[in-house]
This record gives sequence, C-alpha cells and structure tokens, in this order.
Amino acid sequence: MGVIFVTGLSGVGKTSVLRKLENEGYDVVDTDEHGFTKKITTVEGEEIVWDEEKISHLIERRKRSHLVLSGCYSNQGKFYQSFDYVVLLEVPLDVMLDRVNQRDTNPYGKHPGERAAIIESFTYVLPKLRASANVVIDTSKVGISETADRLKSLMIIANQVRI
Repeated sequence: MGVIFVTGLSGVGKTSVLRKLENEGYDVVDTDEHGFTKKITTVEGEEIVWDEEKISHLIERRKRSHLVLSGCYSNQGKFYQSFDYVVLLEVPLDVMLDRVNQRDTNPYGKHPGERAAIIESFTYVLPKLRASANVVIDTSKVGISETADRLKSLMIIANQVRI
C-alpha cells in the first residue's frame, strides 16, 4: 500500500484536501494536529518540529494500508525515503495570504509577525520544498476535489508498484 506525504506552506489547502479524503474514507493524518510535533530549542530560538519517534511509529503501523499525511516541518526530509510520494501544494503568495486571512478554522497567519514568517517561508522554504517534491500541485489552478483525485491516483500507482 502507499504512504503519500502532502506538504506546503500555510494556506495552500493541505487541511482542506485531507478533510475531503477523510470524508471519503481514506486514512489521513494532519501532523499539525494529533500530537505529532514537539518544541525544541535551536540557536535561533524555539522551533516546532515533528516528533520523529511518533512519526516513525505512525509510518510503520500504516505500511499495510494507504496513508496520506500532511505537515511542513524542518525535519520532515528525514522521512522522505519512507514516502511513496512527496506532494507539494503551492499557490502564489497573494493567494496564500488571502486564504490565511479569510480562513476561520486556523488562526495562524492573522498576526503581523506570523504573516511576515509566511512571506519569509515563501521566499526561502518553498524553493527547498519544490526541489524535494515528486509532484507539485498549484491549488490556485485546481480545486480541492481535483487535488484529492490526484492524490488518490498516486495511491493507486503506489499500490501497483508494490505488487
């Protein structure tokens, strides 16, 4: 079976596409939720990263069924070899900021400091995410349903490769 990892900056549609897949009966995990992160201290200050032990256990438990998980953390690259596909969702910066400003499910990005962090991530983090992704989907050009369909197609391909 397949493990698909969906990544991208805030406001690109990760949560929305996972919700759609979950409503269709797919096994999904939004690692922003469910306690899969921890706070660490770095030379630059505090940072939230994946709890690597919890992520490892999650992937190991799900090897026999499809799993779509999402997140965007500095240590996610340590797990790329465990994923059948790394899918980057992206949108232009103005679309991302507008989506973050309008959403009511997550308060992140409404504070000026958070918006500045989003803009900085767009400049410095997004190119790294793009370089490491197998698939890139611009969700300003395709809707949630089509994005979910593309992820389902990847799960089918991953299953065929494993057979």
